[in-house]
Amino acid sequence: MSKFARAILALGAMSLFVPFAAPIAAQNVTDKDLPANRDESVFVFGGPMSSGYFGDALTFWSSGYETNSFAGLGYQRFFYEYESFALGLEAGLGLRMGTGETTSAEAWAGLVGRLTEVELGPVNITPSITGGFSVVTDTIGVETTRTAASGDSATVLYYLAPEIAVSHDDHPEWEAFGRIQHRSGGFGTIAHIDGSNAVTAGLRYKF
Repeated sequence: MSKFARAILALGAMSLFVPFAAPIAAQNVTDKDLPANRDESVFVFGGPMSSGYFGDALTFWSSGYETNSFAGLGYQRFFYEYESFALGLEAGLGLRMGTGETTSAEAWAGLVGRLTEVELGPVNITPSITGGFSVVTDTIGVETTRTAASGDSATVLYYLAPEIAVSHDDHPEWEAFGRIQHRSGGFGTIAHIDGSNAVTAGLRYKF
């Protein structure tokens, strides 16, 4: 079986798992066992696409940018918590667009790990990271150039999204966040390509 076919199967299995995993895991969990900072959320986010690589996007203040942008929405459900760590599932849909570019749709699904929030008075800071698979309908911007250079397909790549979120004690259900929307071939395990990186900001509602 090819790498592409294995990736498609893995993404399909993970997508099917998202609606069922949380209820199964929650069967032995009572309300008092749920994370204090809520276990489900929906969010919207967006931002410009970096012309550099993943490391460049992390230093967003000095990263070069394309005229292309990303906008998306997603859902998270946390089903496990141990001390300062919480584990959950995430799925999302987005659009990648720009002047003179073919609009590209993106879908992703994966696991999300979250650390206990750091409290600075009434302000709470919560780091997290999501890892899984990403599927797109077409390449865009520098991703198109890199795909042509490598000769590999960028339709299915790994997904990685480090994030830092901020909330306030007065409204703990609302959270603002910054996130890198990254997709790549995982050091050649799927493709020899650092596909695309978007530097985004968003808003999350937890319930």
